[in-house]
Amino acid sequence: MAEFLSSFWPRERRIWWQLGAGLAFWLQVRLFTDLRGHYGPFWSPVWFYLASVLLCGCALMAQLNRPAPLAAPLEGRRLLGSWAAAILGGVAVLYAQAPVIQGNPIDVRASDIIPILQNYVERFRSGEVVYRYLTNLPYPLFPNHLPLQWLPYVLADKLGLDYRWWALGILLMVGFGAYLAFLNTQRLRLVVFAGAAILPWLVLRRMVTADYWLFAHTVEPTIIAYYCLLAASIFSRSALVQAGALVLCLLSRYSVVFWVPLFLWLLWRERGRWHAGAVAGLTALGIVLLYVVPFLSKDWTIFTHALSEYKIATLGEWGRTDSPEGRPPQLFGGLGFAAYFYTYLGGDLSARIGWLQRVHVLASVGAVLLSAGAYWQLRHRLDYRVLALVSLGFYLSTFYVFIQIPYAYLTSLTLFISVFVLAVAWRTDAASAAERTAVRAPVE
Repeated sequence: MAEFLSSFWPRERRIWWQLGAGLAFWLQVRLFTDLRGHYGPFWSPVWFYLASVLLCGCALMAQLNRPAPLAAPLEGRRLLGSWAAAILGGVAVLYAQAPVIQGNPIDVRASDIIPILQNYVERFRSGEVVYRYLTNLPYPLFPNHLPLQWLPYVLADKLGLDYRWWALGILLMVGFGAYLAFLNTQRLRLVVFAGAAILPWLVLRRMVTADYWLFAHTVEPTIIAYYCLLAASIFSRSALVQAGALVLCLLSRYSVVFWVPLFLWLLWRERGRWHAGAVAGLTALGIVLLYVVPFLSKDWTIFTHALSEYKIATLGEWGRTDSPEGRPPQLFGGLGFAAYFYTYLGGDLSARIGWLQRVHVLASVGAVLLSAGAYWQLRHRLDYRVLALVSLGFYLSTFYVFIQIPYAYLTSLTLFISVFVLAVAWRTDAASAAERTAVRAPVE
């Protein structure tokens, strides 16, 4: 298979795959923003998912038979450009989001996520047990958020800052900072680097201007920052950095859990058993120290209670009839396949949700297995780090399109991983750079 692909798509056609990746990314952004739901609740998620898959496929083919390059040397002009992108892009995003935050005070009637996190933080700061029933909300609720979803706000609470500003700051400084660090290690033509350097800020600004409510009552930017760190860590040589990124993601949201074994397997094959073992061991240690010892060991039913709360929340969303069509608005927003299961499956809501949950797991595991098969077929012709990054984008796109409640703010995560995938699609190598230098050199 690899030989066939190599002969059918020679080196000079690589540019078409790179352009295809750019087109797929553009479609993905548009289908999330101004074209969200444009093709109806059933076709819109199909096109959105296919655009995500097309981006991953084009990126993979663009890097096929291209040897893994050494990290690009740091250049002053690129570092200066990175700082300029961070400052100017940050100002543009803050200017767009400021009216949203200022015009939407925290209100449990609009969204309960921030009031819930405030309860966690208040209990933690006062030395109380965090994971016990909340009774000061309009309804009793057992805490179902993992520690790293609320621990970053302890300092924000102490400083008296709005959690949404804090979350946005984490994304702009930590998440996008990791992206720029990743970008500066890739071999990219200067014009490509310039475009890629401003891309995440453009995407974020486009999101918040196209959808006023996207991050109005949530702290999702913190989770996006964690996953940006994970994507960047794939290209790190440090087991500590990779384990730290995995801990941040696993202890904030479970989305990445099925992909982790694939990543460890790739590290074991490509970096050796000691490196893979160190990443696995440090990740396990971080989970034990940040979750098991301080919280889970105090009450081993915390995890099962959280799962029960997820089921209650899912039933509540599926049972809503407040859209103009009299059906759950979140399911028919054009970003997930839940609308199919709600509409076409028989039985009560619990049965339909159960079917979607099973398909969700099968699809997520299937995406991992398909990525593993692609690696095995192309392992001698592809940088494993490219495969790992592309597989992360493919897996997360699959995971979120099959999720039981396809909230837009959750799905937004996939676009920021796509920024990494698009950047790596345009990566060149040292040999290609040398060839271009030789062509430009004057003939004596």
